[in-house]
Amino acid sequence: MHQDVVQMRKLIDENDKVGVLFTLRQIDMIIDHTFAEDDLLNALQVSELIGTKRKVLFTLHDLEDLNGHVAAAANHCGDKKLQQELDSIYEIIQEVELKYDLQY
Repeated sequence: MHQDVVQMRKLIDENDKVGVLFTLRQIDMIIDHTFAEDDLLNALQVSELIGTKRKVLFTLHDLEDLNGHVAAAANHCGDKKLQQELDSIYEIIQEVELKYDLQY
């Protein structure tokens, strides 16, 4: 008998920040190819180096906004390789988003 494993999401406050790991190239792509607001772009530049990646902190609301900008850029670019790279960034952000729920 097979049982599905239900992954519990961690409850966090709406002002709590969660970390996302990006390569420097991914950060540059977000900055260069999206129309994200300055506060989101500024957060990308304040990060902690962890191995070969940068840990960037965002609230869940900010992550949702950032992912919307990444998705829009991916959906409207004419370059297939760029689209694939932006889609990869989208998946990274979504994976982090799915680990948390807001506590009201």
